[in-house]
Amino acid sequence: MEKLKQNYTSPRWSMEIPDCSMPMSMDTYSRCSYNCLYCFSFFQKSHTTKGYLTGQPRSVNPEKVIALFENAAVNNTAAANKTDVQFFKYIQDRRIMQWGGLADEFDEYERRNGVTLELLRYFDKIDYPLSFSTKAAWWTEDSRYMELFARHTHNWHVKISIITADPEKARKIERGVPSPQERLAVIKRLADIGIHVTLRLRPFIIGCSEDYPTLIRAAKEAGADSVTTEFFCMESRADDRLKARYAAMSEVLGYDIHQFYMENSKQQGYKRLNRAIKAPIIHRMRELTHSLGMRFHVSDAFCRECNDACNCCGVPPEWGVSQTGNIGNAIIIAREKGFVTFSDVMESINKYFDFPWVGACGYNTGSNKARALLYDTTMAQWLRSNWNDTKKGTSPARAYGGVLVPDGKDENGDVIYRYAIKR
Repeated sequence: MEKLKQNYTSPRWSMEIPDCSMPMSMDTYSRCSYNCLYCFSFFQKSHTTKGYLTGQPRSVNPEKVIALFENAAVNNTAAANKTDVQFFKYIQDRRIMQWGGLADEFDEYERRNGVTLELLRYFDKIDYPLSFSTKAAWWTEDSRYMELFARHTHNWHVKISIITADPEKARKIERGVPSPQERLAVIKRLADIGIHVTLRLRPFIIGCSEDYPTLIRAAKEAGADSVTTEFFCMESRADDRLKARYAAMSEVLGYDIHQFYMENSKQQGYKRLNRAIKAPIIHRMRELTHSLGMRFHVSDAFCRECNDACNCCGVPPEWGVSQTGNIGNAIIIAREKGFVTFSDVMESINKYFDFPWVGACGYNTGSNKARALLYDTTMAQWLRSNWNDTKKGTSPARAYGGVLVPDGKDENGDVIYRYAIKR
């Protein structure tokens, strides 16, 4: 067996940086051992990473990850590389790091190699706040992992991804993944030692996830204290490999998912379904979750106003570790006072994102032309421009289903957004 190469670059900045409350994202491995048909990471990496489909997985170099955090702690910019320095302020303020954005950190690669475990021992030592996203089960029956987690009920949070309570549908769509019942048992094992656990009902897939009342109640009984959801998004620029995945999903779901998304999504490229389809389901899900005494969170661009906190992944808001300079938080501010200005979220943006936009670690900056035009622009400046360009698809005016409506400008020349309640 080929020795695992430890040259994968992580952490990185999430592509959702405009509306993400924990944009510093960590992946242990370059790929996931699971084979979920809906995986957006598969599409992204199979098209942008040479040899992804045929190559062996790589991992991060634990020594380099540890050096990043050690150098940040003492602000040792001289010893750090240029890329690492952009994370320093975020780490120094102990903002929460998201773990498991593009690959599962506890999958079969981890069982074989143990790189996540090595890093967990370090983060335990420095008591750093973390939020994990996983479908794996075995690690919660391994004392090496659980003894570490038992010490971090105050700042380690876990999201367990389950899309349906139906084991047969799950088996066909989430290939190689433990059954929904096994994952519910994971929730119980973690909750029993005091860990805050969120049911990650993402992606919500029509034809598969309508049994959400059963699933949410089962998660509550197992010990989950919150739910987060987002609808499946479909890449319409699919090649034959991806179309074959959609065809396999369609067989399970009972309808042509590619056709359905093409007919019911207004967006170009990445199809997200229309708000009219999503909103009734999300509102009913929210009502059920609240009736059970659980927090509710939405990472979907539509219905972000249904969030109980600015962190749409379910991190306990009382921890105070989320980054608040994002559009998700702006929507909550507007919901509370009727409008929101850029100055309401500006402080956090200016503090953590003053590095060059073209050099943002792991961030897809697009074409050479875009990089040339924005060469001297910081990420903070880009985020402000995104706020003010009301015709841009990622602006508050365009990306959130009309919840925020432009309503003039403030004394700084920034767009004021008025809250428009929609159901």
